[in-house]
Amino acid sequence: MRRAFLISLIAGVVVAFSIREYRLHRKVPLGEAYVVSDGATVWNSTAQIRSAIANLTYGQPVQVYRRDADYVLVGTSAGVRGWVSSDSLMDPDIWRRVALLSETTKSMQVQAVGHTRARANIHTRPGVGEPVIFQAPGGSPLVVLRHGNDNSQSSVDSVEAIPDATSKDYWLVRARVNGVGDISGWMLGRLVALDLPEPLPEYQSSEAMAIVAWFEINHGLDSSSGRERPEYLVAGVRDANSQPRSQTQANAAKCDFNVIRVYTWSSKRHQYETAFLDGGFCGRLPLSVTPAKTAGGDAYFSFSNVTANSIESRAYHMKLTTVWRIDATADKAQRRIHRAGNTSERRSHT
Repeated sequence: MRRAFLISLIAGVVVAFSIREYRLHRKVPLGEAYVVSDGATVWNSTAQIRSAIANLTYGQPVQVYRRDADYVLVGTSAGVRGWVSSDSLMDPDIWRRVALLSETTKSMQVQAVGHTRARANIHTRPGVGEPVIFQAPGGSPLVVLRHGNDNSQSSVDSVEAIPDATSKDYWLVRARVNGVGDISGWMLGRLVALDLPEPLPEYQSSEAMAIVAWFEINHGLDSSSGRERPEYLVAGVRDANSQPRSQTQANAAKCDFNVIRVYTWSSKRHQYETAFLDGGFCGRLPLSVTPAKTAGGDAYFSFSNVTANSIESRAYHMKLTTVWRIDATADKAQRRIHRAGNTSERRSHT
C-alpha cells in the first residue's frame, strides 16, 4: 500500500512538472525582445545549479514567454528555449531607436576619428540615464558625428538644440566593435580619445586649442618629394572659460567650438602654415565640408553660429591657400580675402 502511494506520488509530480513545462513552452509569447551588448547565455533553469543551453548574439530577436524576477524565459526561431538575464534584453521600441540611429548616421559627415579610452556605454540619447545599446570595449575605433549633452533636447533630428553649459558632454559616434560591426549611439565625451593626424597634435598643444573636428580640405604639392601633402581645416576651443555666451537663457550654451583654422603646406618653406583663422563666434557641429577635388582647387565649408538672438549660417570658400567668407551675413571686413602672405593672420609651423 505504501509502495503504491509512493509510486502514485512520484507519478503525480512528474505529470505536474510535465504539464508545467508544456504550458511554459507552448503558451502564446508575451512579446518580442532583442539581445544587447555582449550577448546572452541561455540557461535550462533559474536555479543556482543549472546548465547553459546556448549563447545568443547582439541584436538577435527572441520571443518572451515568462518573466521571473531577474530572468526571462525566451525562445528563438531556431527552437532554442530557456532562461536569460533580463539585463541582456532590450524592448522593441528601444531596438527601433537603435535601427533609426544606425540608418541616420550613415549619411552624416564624419567630424573626427578616434577610439574609446576605456569600456564605454553607448546610449540611445545623450545622458547617463538613457537606455544602453552596447558596451564598447576600450580601444574600439570610432568616428565622431555630433555633439550633445545629458539634459539637452538634441538628437540626430535636431542640430539646433542648445545644451546647458553645466551638463556633461556627449558625442554621437559610430563605433566599430570586433565580431559585431558598427554601433551608432551617444557616448560620454571623456571616454572618447581623438586620433589627430600629424602635425595637428603639436599645433593643438602650442596654440592652447582643444581640437573637436578636422578635415582634409585640400592638398598642396611638396616640391622636395614630389608628393601631395594634406591640408587641414580644424575646429577647436580656445580659452574654454571665456567662450561666447548669448544674452538669452535659451542660447546660454557652451559652444562646440569658437575658432577655426586652415593649415596649408608651403612648398617654398617646406612646412605647414596657418593660412586662415577665424574666431569670436559660437560654432555648432556639424561642419559641412566639400573638399577640393584636385590639389589647390575649390573647397567649401560651413557651420551654424549661435548669436544672441538667432542661429546664423557661416560659409567659406577656399582656393589654393586663400580662404574667405561667402555667406550673406558677411560684411566687407568679413569678406576680405585672408591670404597666406598676410603675416597678421598667419603663423608658420615647422
